[in-house]
Amino acid sequence: MVGFNFKSVYTIAKKEFMDNIRSRWIIAISIIFIILTIVSSYVAGGQGEFGGMEATVATLLSISALLIPLIAIMLGFSTIAGEAEKGALYVVLSYPVRRVEVLLGKFLGLGSVLALTPLIGFGLGGIVIAATVGAEEGLAYLAFIGLSILLGVMYLSAVICISALCSTRVRAIAGGVILFFWAMIYGLIVMSIYIASGGSYEDFLSPSGLSSLPDWFWASVVLSPNDTNQMAIMQAFGLEQVIVTPHIGAQTAEGQKRAGTQIAELVRDALK
Repeated sequence: MVGFNFKSVYTIAKKEFMDNIRSRWIIAISIIFIILTIVSSYVAGGQGEFGGMEATVATLLSISALLIPLIAIMLGFSTIAGEAEKGALYVVLSYPVRRVEVLLGKFLGLGSVLALTPLIGFGLGGIVIAATVGAEEGLAYLAFIGLSILLGVMYLSAVICISALCSTRVRAIAGGVILFFWAMIYGLIVMSIYIASGGSYEDFLSPSGLSSLPDWFWASVVLSPNDTNQMAIMQAFGLEQVIVTPHIGAQTAEGQKRAGTQIAELVRDALK
């Protein structure tokens, strides 16, 4: 590409990546993902046993759908607006570097950080599960990791755009918060419209009910990264019964039953 300096992009991306390495941010988040994966497997398995990869992902999915977007927002909200507010961005732009090179370099650097954390965390957690109960669903689990990274990259790209459009860090974080809560409540809004138009909540809890949902309901899923991600992950495991509402959906009946039973037992033991 004429006038495009890939070396500048690499230099900026490397700086963003190394800054997060030095702060040990990657290590902390990776450890959190490892713990969440192992705990989710234990909860999904029930009765003191680890669950398989499908049951683990069904239990872990709602948590990861919250954490990964939050991580992306925290990484990206100040990358442009924050540096512009402090004046550091104008120092960078005083060098022979184009704005698009700065933007792309920051995206690639932060995207590498975002991709590395679930790759390490979910990957090592998956190795523990495979060593304990087997790796029959290993390919689907790898798809889960890849789709989780893709979800984070989608949020990161949106947040960097918001940061580039905002003049201060406060406005940028406000935009990120609005984006996050919109994604969280979008499924509930769609469900409410469906129920208000004569549908029933019970339709989301059975295969026959899911098959009767109107086309506009399924088409609306593309406007929510979380719902699209959850549906894709469930499809990777070959599951057809997918509920596309955040916090309620993307859970198999087996995962919900086992998780609920285990949580009830933990509460009972704590009250003794």
